[in-house]
Parts: sequence; C-alpha cells; structure tokens
Amino acid sequence: MSRSLLRMLVVLGTLAGTLAAQTTQPLFLIERTKNINKLYYEANITKGGTIDAKNPVKAFWIMWAKDSTGKTTEPLSFLEKKMAYGYNVELDPATKIYNMMLKPFKERLIKIYLKDGAARAEMIIGERSSFFEKMYIYSKGDSKPDSVKLYGTDIENGDKKCETVVPQK
Repeated sequence: MSRSLLRMLVVLGTLAGTLAAQTTQPLFLIERTKNINKLYYEANITKGGTIDAKNPVKAFWIMWAKDSTGKTTEPLSFLEKKMAYGYNVELDPATKIYNMMLKPFKERLIKIYLKDGAARAEMIIGERSSFFEKMYIYSKGDSKPDSVKLYGTDIENGDKKCETVVPQK
C-alpha cells in the first residue's frame, strides 16, 4: 500500500471517529396548530462531553404529516432560519453558558448548558426559572400567532409550569 493511500485512510478513519463520537441531546421542541410536524432543537455534544462551541444547537423538523414513523426529517428552510424558527446562540464567557434567542421570540432568553451531563434549556416561565421543554404555537392562519404556550419544569421545586403569551399584532 502506498504511503499517500495509507495517510488518506488514517485521515478518513480519524474523521469518521470524530463524527461518530459527537452526539446530540434534546433541548426543547415546538408544536403548532398548523400541522402535526414538530420542530426539535438539540445541543451538539463533542466527544469530550461539552457543548460544541462552533455549532452548539441544531434544529430540524420531524415530518409526522409525511411519515407516521417519525423517521422523515428535514432541516429548517432558508426562510424558516431567517424569520420563523431561526435562532442566535452566543457563549457568555463569564458563565460558560450559551445564550439563545429564537428570532420570533426575542423577549425570552434561553440559557443552554450541561447539568450532570444532560443538556438543558432554561427559560423564565410563569416568572420562575424553568427547564424549558416545549412551545406550542396557536394560529388561525399563516401570519403571526394568536398565542404561544410555554411549558417547562420549575428548576427549584420540580413543579410543571405553563405560561400563555399573546404576541402584539
């Protein structure tokens, strides 16, 4: 075997091992009245067990309307990333926590971090720090939502939390 072929196989093996070692952990999901498809947000975890600083969060659809097995997924479209379901994530160097803002819901900061090895999304729900689990968007049409429900678990006492937010139109 030639040296260049051997080097290429080593590089490919290293890349495959790195990609295989990276995992994701669920953060929260978005459901809508529009259809049964669900949008999942996950933390990208490195092989070292930390949140990936270059790409901390990924979002994708599970297309339940197309496939009831849940195996059909799609990435966010360009317009979804820019407007409806996109997000910005920045690391706070002082706390080592990632601050995430959903583009259409900028008034609520989501803190992304690992706690006991599990990815967590923290948000204020019902005036309490909560582990954010789900957003449900109620809409009569394709324009702005009529209301949004936030669901989570109170970090301090474990109580289930739910808050309804009515966006300004």
